Amino acid sequence: MSVEWEEIYGFRSLGEFERFETWISKQVEAHQVFPVRVAAPYTGATTFQELWFRHSETGETWRLVSPDAPFAGLFEPVQLDEQ
Repeated sequence: MSVEWEEIYGFRSLGEFERFETWISKQVEAHQVFPVRVAAPYTGATTFQELWFRHSETGETWRLVSPDAPFAGLFEPVQLDEQ
């Protein structure tokens, strides 16, 4: 079973990113997802602020990388070889 989340490659604004952060925080509060340790930073860079979340039902892990201009941030599934 797949999480019904959609990949985001670039938030359109800081406000959109902040609304997404609020949404994911509510998912954590509802115990639908759990924060997990970042095992392999996005592109190997340690300069981005990055969080990983594991879905409680499916076990899928997704990464949330904060925008840092000119990079617009992203939300994507973590590949098994990165975990």
